[in-house]
Amino acid sequence: MTFTSRMNGLRRADEIGARLAEDVTRASGATAAAVYLADPGQASYRLTANVGDPRFAEVIDGAAAIPSWLRMHASPVPLPAEFLSMVTLPALPAALGVAIPWRGGLLGFIVLGPLGTGADYTAEDFEFLRTVGEQAATSMIAVRLADAAELASHDGPAAPVTRAVIHDIKNSVSALSLLADNATKHLAEPEFQRDALITLSRTVERMRRLLGKLSATTIEPPGRGELIDLRELILEATTPLASDGKVQLVRRLRPLTHVYGDRDALLRVVENLTTNAAESIDREGTVTITLGEDQGYAVISVADTGCGIPDEYRERHLFSPFRSTKQGGWGVGLYQTKQAVESQAGEILVESREGRGTTFTVKLPLCTGVESHPLESVR
Repeated sequence: MTFTSRMNGLRRADEIGARLAEDVTRASGATAAAVYLADPGQASYRLTANVGDPRFAEVIDGAAAIPSWLRMHASPVPLPAEFLSMVTLPALPAALGVAIPWRGGLLGFIVLGPLGTGADYTAEDFEFLRTVGEQAATSMIAVRLADAAELASHDGPAAPVTRAVIHDIKNSVSALSLLADNATKHLAEPEFQRDALITLSRTVERMRRLLGKLSATTIEPPGRGELIDLRELILEATTPLASDGKVQLVRRLRPLTHVYGDRDALLRVVENLTTNAAESIDREGTVTITLGEDQGYAVISVADTGCGIPDEYRERHLFSPFRSTKQGGWGVGLYQTKQAVESQAGEILVESREGRGTTFTVKLPLCTGVESHPLESVR
């Protein structure tokens, strides 16, 4: 039971091998131990971990005597004397082989030296070691399945470029959806008509560019830099959300010195943060976005009164690609956001309390020589 609990949670084959060598030696009292695991893509077994003085062979061919012998035996078995010189130098006086079996195959094996007491291995030892081999096989398969799932997640039908583009298109569709929903209530208002036409034209143009990226095989380099009016950019990014009946949007935007960078990338940053903020609110709530200045940096803050982010997820996975707490989420938005901010010499910070809400803060370096203006509030 102790061995099983120590095996749980291991994420890599070398971790499993090291734990096997250490625990089996301690539990059995063997003077030496070595763990060999199948070398991916090769017909051989590679030394993963060993304990004790003998120098174990680094690689053993899959067709060699020892693995062939162990494939024929379901239980731990003493290795014939003529095999021992193939595995250690100097040769062990005696050794036990323990298979790590899986569906008629051999994922690896353990070689154990004599017991430190000089006694023979007992039937109880054999039963324990057989169970250890089966447990190790289960752990190895779990690691392989996890690796395969992660590879499929990254490079399967939706490759990284495709995932990123689809995520941006999803945000654009969300903006258009908000406009369509609000049109039934506000279409007669001239101000709404003007904002809707601007948003429609800009969103359609962005979607055309995004769809063009789907044929790309690599992630494009950042766009050409330009002077950016962050106040104007935030107004553009949040216009669809402004008329959302569920969420009250508060914008406190101070016109300030421009920043220099990739406008499309920063527009996606604001869209991602405000979309996530709105989606975190279950019924009714407030999203507050502020723009200010602090010691030569433009500071964008997006705060919501939503569900908050669990501490463990925030600390370990928040900005990791292909991780999401949202049902059906792609796990791309915040990863893209952090990449975009840091590529423009900025930083992104987060504070959150479960059940109380979340605040993201983005800091970007300001350009100098452009006039600033007094604080304004836009609702």
